Amino acid sequence: MLPNLLGERQIAWNWSDDPSIGTRYAPAIQRCDFVIAVLDGTQSDQRVLYEVGLAEGLGKPVFSIATSKRVGSVARSLFAFVDVKLSERVALAFHLDAFLSTPHETVFERNRPSGYSKSVEPKEPAVPARLFHSQLEARVYATITEIGGSAIAEPEDEASRTRPDLLMWLGSQDSELFDPAVIEIKGRLDASGARRAEQQLLEFMQAAGVGCGFLLTEQEPPQKRRPLSPYIFWLSVDQFIALAREGNLGRHVRSLRNRAAHGTA
Repeated sequence: MLPNLLGERQIAWNWSDDPSIGTRYAPAIQRCDFVIAVLDGTQSDQRVLYEVGLAEGLGKPVFSIATSKRVGSVARSLFAFVDVKLSERVALAFHLDAFLSTPHETVFERNRPSGYSKSVEPKEPAVPARLFHSQLEARVYATITEIGGSAIAEPEDEASRTRPDLLMWLGSQDSELFDPAVIEIKGRLDASGARRAEQQLLEFMQAAGVGCGFLLTEQEPPQKRRPLSPYIFWLSVDQFIALAREGNLGRHVRSLRNRAAHGTA
C-alpha cells in the first residue's frame, strides 16, 4: 500500500540496502529527500532505528510508522511515530500527506533548551485557485492563512472524493484541537444532508485519527439539534471566519464540545 501511495504522489522511492557494515547506510540516506521508517516490534527494528538515527544526524526528515503496539517504549520516547497498519489506506494517506506538507525538525532540534522557539505549523502551500471547490472554500482557506495558520486544499479527483475539503493547522488558537483539524464545506444543507456529511466526516476522522472536524455551511445551523459526534462542529462559514479572526475559535469549540458531551447542545 505504501509504495502505491508514493507512486500516486509521483515520489520516486527505493528500499534501503542491507550492507554488512552499517555506516554504508549514510551515503544513501544523504542522497534522499526524506526517510520512511517502518517498525513492527521485531528484532529488525534495531536496524531501522539505526537508519532513523543516521537520518536525524544528517538532517533528513523521517516519517516513522509503528505497525504494532509491540514497538518499544524506548523508541517511542525518542521519536514520534504514526500508529497505523500498512493496509489502512485512508489513514496512511492522510498521515503521509500531513508529513509531506509539514516543516520538520530533527531530534537534536527537539532537544534544544526551552528558550529556543520554532514554529511547527506547516508552511502555506501554493494552491492554485482551480483546486478550490467553491468560493466558500476559498474564503475559509484565505482566512486560515491570513491569521497565521496553514491549510491544505484537497484536489477534486476520484481518489480523494471521500476526503474533507481542507486540512487545517491552527495551533496558535488550540494546538490540541487544531493541529490538525479537518473541514468539510457545503452550500446550503437540510438536516438529512448535514447528517450524511457529518457521517462521512466522522468515518474519515476515525480512520485517520483526527480529533476535530468542522462542517461549514452557507447558512446558520439549526438552533435545536443533537450533533452526531461531540467532535464534529457545524458552523456557518461567516461564524467560523469571525471566531477565527477574533482568536476565539478554540474557546467556542470547547464550549460546544462540553455542551454536546453533556447532552445540552
